[in-house]
Amino acid sequence: MSRWVSVIGVLLLGGLVTTARVAASLFEPVGDAQLVCEATDIVRGQVTAVESAWDADHRAIWTTATLQVDEVVRGTLSPGASIPLKEVGGTAEGYAIQAEGFPTFEEGKEVVVLLRPWEDGSGIYRVWGYGRGMFLVDRGPGGVPTTRRFDLAESGQATMHVDRIPPAVVLDALSQQLRGLAKRCEAGGSP
Repeated sequence: MSRWVSVIGVLLLGGLVTTARVAASLFEPVGDAQLVCEATDIVRGQVTAVESAWDADHRAIWTTATLQVDEVVRGTLSPGASIPLKEVGGTAEGYAIQAEGFPTFEEGKEVVVLLRPWEDGSGIYRVWGYGRGMFLVDRGPGGVPTTRRFDLAESGQATMHVDRIPPAVVLDALSQQLRGLAKRCEAGGSP
């Protein structure tokens, strides 16, 4: 009898562990074409300011960055516009919250971002697609500007998907790929 109870206990415990793993899977893999189609704006610009603070309930730290738009790949924003971006995470009052997979901003950095406004009507943008929606621009000594996707820069490993834009690519090639995907969306092509 005790052997039978042990077998049932192991099966129940295995079911709980399996259930916990399933419940922890919150992000559905999405291809680049779909991310581009869902983004309202795609721009290249310079992060000119970064500030982190607690939310009103003092439950989460949010970082707000200001992005000076230099180039518009898609959308209604204009070069020269200065727009606010907001993401969860940051450091405030001696506390730090790091949200894995979410983009972080650094003043002075040049980025290419897929954007979408937050649904609260504030006019503040978010990076669409978490870390997959932001590319860091490097204008190193080679003379040819290159980009690295934020997820590659953050962890050293790219999140692989079938239709993935390469995690590291020359800036001009990235702009061409993003424009091509955006045209497909606007033409009614499937993401």
